Amino acid sequence: MRRNPFRPWMSPATIIALVALAVALGGTGYAVVALQPNSVGTAQLRNAAVTSKKVKDGSLMAVDFKKGQLPRGPRGYEGEVGATGATGPTGATGAQGPAGPEGPAGPAGATGASGATGATGPPGPTQGRMWTQASGGVSSCSPTDLITQTLTLPTTSRVQLAATAQVVAAGTVPIQLTAEIWSGGASVASVTSGPMMNAPTTKDLMTIIGIASDVNGPVDLAAGTYQLRLRLTEDSPCNVAVNATGISMTAVTLGTG
Repeated sequence: MRRNPFRPWMSPATIIALVALAVALGGTGYAVVALQPNSVGTAQLRNAAVTSKKVKDGSLMAVDFKKGQLPRGPRGYEGEVGATGATGPTGATGAQGPAGPEGPAGPAGATGASGATGATGPPGPTQGRMWTQASGGVSSCSPTDLITQTLTLPTTSRVQLAATAQVVAAGTVPIQLTAEIWSGGASVASVTSGPMMNAPTTKDLMTIIGIASDVNGPVDLAAGTYQLRLRLTEDSPCNVAVNATGISMTAVTLGTG
């Protein structure tokens, strides 16, 4: 049977197959044209899909590489140390900080050398002599010296006097016991037992103690020699016998007032 020259030589099925092949071969170009913005991500890229040829030279930075992936280059040349600059001006003094805790005590230091001897101080109290007399008596109105002794003062001093006597009288008569310091034939200071008192008719003790004074008070006696007198005075009628026994007197020198 002879074919019709105007009838197509490919069947419809062949034509459809050829169209499908053309679409398959041109699918890549179509897909690129048809991609939506921001639609390609890590999931769409195959492993090792990005190669050196696809990366623009000089576009990567150090932060784009994992730490330790970029090797450290050789150390560069160090230049010479420059000259030291001039010292700047001193800054203002800062505020004082709080006191720190007290530290432990340090070791004891060595004993220092002895200092020079100081000047000699004024004379201190000096015990003088004690004078005693076994017995004595008086039966007149004039003072009777029971003890008379010499006292020498090496420096100006006050003198403290003390005296005792056991006294008894045959009758009632006022008497007085007096310790005196004499110089140049006159009394310069004295201490008394007090005002005139009636002598006891039974033996009794009379005492004196005090700093030798005159009418103005205690006396500073200059260095020199003096006479001490312990005297018993009897007031009128002066006709009664008075006897004194166990008589003693002490003089003690003191510093000046």
